[in-house]
Amino acid sequence: MSPMYASRIYLALTLSSVALLSACAGMDAQECRDTDWAYLGQLDAMDGKQDITTRAKRHFRTCKENGVQMDVPAYQQGWLRGLKDFCTPENGKAFAEAGRKFQMGYCPAQLEAAFLQGYSPARERYEMKESVAELERRISAKKKELREARDAKNSGSHIAYVQKDLRDLQQELFQLRLKLAQ
Repeated sequence: MSPMYASRIYLALTLSSVALLSACAGMDAQECRDTDWAYLGQLDAMDGKQDITTRAKRHFRTCKENGVQMDVPAYQQGWLRGLKDFCTPENGKAFAEAGRKFQMGYCPAQLEAAFLQGYSPARERYEMKESVAELERRISAKKKELREARDAKNSGSHIAYVQKDLRDLQQELFQLRLKLAQ
């Protein structure tokens, strides 16, 4: 399976999970009875956010309030299947590229290394891109500050100070872009 295809599958499943979970919060008795608990467990695990206990308790309470028993073993089985699907290098990469933060220990130990193999370099790259965007904002603000200092006919030393700050920011941006190009 190509990484792009895996990323698309992950994204589709994540979006499905979000839709299903938002529906889950307001489940009625019929929905609790009709839920495919294994599939819901799988989707919850692939979301990569909360542990099984937190998710399962939410579903358990919602359905219990409606007089319906959650199928805990099916949910757990689905959760484990979801972790196997989620904790892959391809999904690690997609997770990082989406700007999501991974909580260590979410994946089982035997799968976490594979997930991190895709996640870590992609997360580092994502953070560098975020830093580039922040530097670009700071450079823009510094250029505005320089124009205002010149328009206000501030002292030469103040203008030189702002120019030095601007050059330093531009140099930092240049170095970061070189790193990203590698």
